[in-house]
Amino acid sequence: MQECRVLVVEDDPTQRELLVELLQEEGFNVSSAPSAERALSFFQKKRFDVVVTDVRLEGMSGLELLERLKELDSAVEVIVITAFSSVEDAIKAIKAGAFHYVTKPFEPEVLLNLVAKACQLASLRRPSKECCGIVYASKQMEEVVRQASLFAKSDAPVLITGESGTGKELLARFIHKESGRKGPFIAVNCAAIPKDLFEAELFGYERGAFTGATSSKAGLVEEAEGGTLFLDEVGELPLELQPKLLRFLQEGEFRRVGDTKLRRSNVRIVAATNRDLEGLVSEGLFREDLFYRLSVLNLRVPPLRERPEDVPVLIGHFLEKYSDKYKKEVKLSPEALSLLLSYPYPGNVRELENLIHRIVVLSQGEVTPQLVETLLGSKSSRSSFEVDFSRPLPEQVAQFEKRMIEEALKRTNYVQTKAAKLLGIDEKSLRYKRKKYGI
Repeated sequence: MQECRVLVVEDDPTQRELLVELLQEEGFNVSSAPSAERALSFFQKKRFDVVVTDVRLEGMSGLELLERLKELDSAVEVIVITAFSSVEDAIKAIKAGAFHYVTKPFEPEVLLNLVAKACQLASLRRPSKECCGIVYASKQMEEVVRQASLFAKSDAPVLITGESGTGKELLARFIHKESGRKGPFIAVNCAAIPKDLFEAELFGYERGAFTGATSSKAGLVEEAEGGTLFLDEVGELPLELQPKLLRFLQEGEFRRVGDTKLRRSNVRIVAATNRDLEGLVSEGLFREDLFYRLSVLNLRVPPLRERPEDVPVLIGHFLEKYSDKYKKEVKLSPEALSLLLSYPYPGNVRELENLIHRIVVLSQGEVTPQLVETLLGSKSSRSSFEVDFSRPLPEQVAQFEKRMIEEALKRTNYVQTKAAKLLGIDEKSLRYKRKKYGI
């Protein structure tokens, strides 16, 4: 989880210090204020994800503070602490937009659990960046986009690698847009064209070149003149067709099928694959010279499991997108959001978008955890650990350990003592590991 900014508002110095220490031990970024007035002053200078406030404060009350905070930022989540006898205050707080309330005296785990859930909801609204449909908040994707912008200034071929559903075509479109090329962006799926038609589709053909060629036709290369030709799933290109693509990349020249005229083309080639091309080269299934021609510049799009910071902003983005599309007001319950954040998404961004699309279509108001579990089915319990020899063993062990801790916390409703017992470690070790992995 990304860093969550929490503001504690409590006029009793001892209680305030205890609350701050409790939350800091769990890894929250905590500030404190002795009054509602000071809290408002802090909030105008720095935005917080969650505010924890007592109802009974000297001067402005916690309920008045709640109303003022919602006027400043409707997205802030507020947790109200009330006395056991002040149930009326709790009801007023919920009606005014509070996330939840806690009655004194309370167990520390209760407050920690509520703050954790409030932070998860706040994470949906964290600032994100977007370009050509690529929505992200992680440093990994920021670097990928930065490199893509740099590569766009060149005419050299770019090879984009990454698992299915990570957004390789969106990145190719971004490169085209940033390049300033006046011609169109033409995408072709190399796996979808029959091999006996590939050359004609790519380079065009003349009338009478083969049975059924009743007229001349320009190929995709000519259609993309002055622009970008995107070769998706280039790893699926049959071996016997690869020399034809290689020659075009080397010389920038081609002939239509059935024509003797040599034509030149000013087109930028961007290719993408979810396969290990170097492995295919070693197996003799992909030409080494073509591989090096395609990968003059190389971009790897990391899978979603390697950039968990992007998951909440993508959930928020797709939730807004499809809510607007269907003219529905859809909200995620904290429990439903926890399920969505803990799922590994083996299908990456494409799977996440499809899931949110279905959730919006099927939901009525607040999204329940039951709906999410139904849509995920048996997949929700599937382990995200996969054998991947491109990453060292210690890195994969750490990833697996992090997932186990996250799952244990989810199953125990984020009660740390119970999670530690489930994992078979002491609470101090769990606290250390949570800090280490940013959980």
